[in-house]
Amino acid sequence: MQFFKLESYFALLVLSTWGLTCAFTVVQSHKHNNDSSPPTSSFPSLASSFLVNNDPVRTNKLQTATGAINRRTLFNQSIATAASTAVISSILPLASANAAEKPPPIIPLVTTAQRLRRVPVFTIVDGIGTPFHTYDKDSAGGFGYFFTSYTSATYVLDDAKKAFEKAKTEQASKAENYPTGEGGTIGEDGQDDVPDAWGQAKIVTLPLDVVMQLSVKKTQSVAQNGKGKKFDTYYQVIPSTEDLNAALRIENGPRYSERGRVPLFYIDGLTIPSSANEPDGDATAMTPVYFRIKDLVSEYQKQYPNTTYEEIAPKIKVRELNETFRAMIRPGAKDESVRNMVFVPIPESVEKAKECSRNYKLGEMILTK
Repeated sequence: MQFFKLESYFALLVLSTWGLTCAFTVVQSHKHNNDSSPPTSSFPSLASSFLVNNDPVRTNKLQTATGAINRRTLFNQSIATAASTAVISSILPLASANAAEKPPPIIPLVTTAQRLRRVPVFTIVDGIGTPFHTYDKDSAGGFGYFFTSYTSATYVLDDAKKAFEKAKTEQASKAENYPTGEGGTIGEDGQDDVPDAWGQAKIVTLPLDVVMQLSVKKTQSVAQNGKGKKFDTYYQVIPSTEDLNAALRIENGPRYSERGRVPLFYIDGLTIPSSANEPDGDATAMTPVYFRIKDLVSEYQKQYPNTTYEEIAPKIKVRELNETFRAMIRPGAKDESVRNMVFVPIPESVEKAKECSRNYKLGEMILTK
């Protein structure tokens, strides 16, 4: 196996994150438009995909995989994944008959999807939409990453472009020393030219509902630089380091020191009006959770103008995205705190998502090292 090597700032971003297993089949790319949220019809039914995720075998395998990644050195943590325009026609298998007999989740799955869909995340793909994934030799899987912050994605993009230039230089050098090709750096057989598309890396966007679906399902992807071999694929959502540090100041425990933990900030009693996108369409007051403390503070001061940050700070609490998501989709779950919960995206991310393509290829990847 030959790899596109990326040694980067990204290693710092993934230090405190935890991956979940995922699965998918095919994607049909659609032309990008300026709407930050793809049309509802372009997403799969969540009812079939979320009811089959409590698999202890998968959980054990995931723990093994993430434990293996914890043992990797800092500079071997690298970039990955990508976002999408995308009609996902058959992203997940149908639920079994047994799943249909389970009690429903606390809120309809379609409602959960609509609430998550407002939140854009960002990732890196090559010039034709193939995502970059990090290869872990212990789990023999590829790990892909989605960033809640556009800024974080730009750091990784810079690293990808530098790595491409380095790879081209190394490939040219080895072509001189190994004219038969056995010394190649990248390519299906470790001897092909470095595709120009890999040097056209770009940031693309994908809505959080799709990413969370991927995060709870097992999947495999074909590695372009792996002789057509399929690898298990895992996905992580990556918050900014600033947000993780803020969560650790609120909750001084191990949770936000683990991989893939995404903090959501809130204040008890703070509500906002129901969105027009809510399926019930009523005037229910919604409980907002924020990906950044500054956005939460801004809303609180909007409602209570004479309140200082020093007065607000002790009221701020934190909960975790993956745990919250599972509480929303688990059959028969009783966590009433999620019933009227709404996810408030980072305003700058929403604006940046309008500028980004959604050309993302599911089922394919470029393995990085």
